[in-house]
Amino acid sequence: MLSTNISWFADITLADRATVGGKGGSLGELTRANIAVPPGFVVNTQGFERVLDGLEKEIPIRSRVEALSLQDLREIRLLSEEIRARIKSAPLPEDVRADVIAAHAELCGPDIDSPLAVRSSATAEDSEEASFAGLQDTYLWVKGAAAVLQYVRSCWSSLYSLPSISYRLKDRTPENGVAIAVVVQKMVDARSAGVMFTRSPLTGDRSVITIESTWGLG
Repeated sequence: MLSTNISWFADITLADRATVGGKGGSLGELTRANIAVPPGFVVNTQGFERVLDGLEKEIPIRSRVEALSLQDLREIRLLSEEIRARIKSAPLPEDVRADVIAAHAELCGPDIDSPLAVRSSATAEDSEEASFAGLQDTYLWVKGAAAVLQYVRSCWSSLYSLPSISYRLKDRTPENGVAIAVVVQKMVDARSAGVMFTRSPLTGDRSVITIESTWGLG
């Protein structure tokens, strides 16, 4: 399926970060390297940017975020709640809705209730200068196209969570350079799951490999 709103893992690399985000680009690289990655697609940043631009015409968003003081957590929280509510209630562009439904059908095939992960993929995450890991939302074991559409907007809104806004203020990340894509990926019914760091997450020591894991889904 060809669409400006949807990209499949096999078709993308980290060079596409501006439209698929850091996580989407990395999953594309792994897929193209024949690593065993659960299949999926990315809802590209264009849909998010169109919704945000529409909201900006009503009440500014980016300029108000940049005007916040990092020390004023109350104002950050209040603006975060306002923006997230506006994004979650904004109507999806009809072509984005149709393309996500079609991509969901293609990914799941006859098993339309196949469980999926719906994962945020911000354009600014995991750069050489900063790591936004865990600051935007991920939703696991999502079933059905309607639920995927709901959680796409929830992922978009998480770009304006209190931790995410605070991190960007601390890092002085320009708001005009920030957007978010959404990864939609088949779930693995995992016995256990985790993450491997190829250097110490505490000291940066490259001679250390650290594995953190838990029972069940990760």
